[in-house]
Amino acid sequence: MKNLNIRSWIIAALVSISFSATADATKDKENLYEHGNKMHANHCLKCHTDDVYTRDNRFVKSLNALTRQVTRCKNNTGVPWYDKDTEAVVHFLNEKYYKF
Repeated sequence: MKNLNIRSWIIAALVSISFSATADATKDKENLYEHGNKMHANHCLKCHTDDVYTRDNRFVKSLNALTRQVTRCKNNTGVPWYDKDTEAVVHFLNEKYYKF
């Protein structure tokens, strides 16, 4: 009986840790999305509108291509972004428009 209680406690602890990690990951994605949204609004919308992401003839057709395009735009405009900023914008655009 004592072993059963210890096992139950261990299982409960592991489940609790799992739920906590899932909640943290969800919060990190929400923060990444919001940061990307902010960076996009402050920098990307200076050159073009959201229509560039929804047009029929868009040439971004994969997550890799999206990452390359965001990096290209960042480099061409001289925006002083860190890698995390670029990652956030890619995440935001993918979640909002592309869905890769």
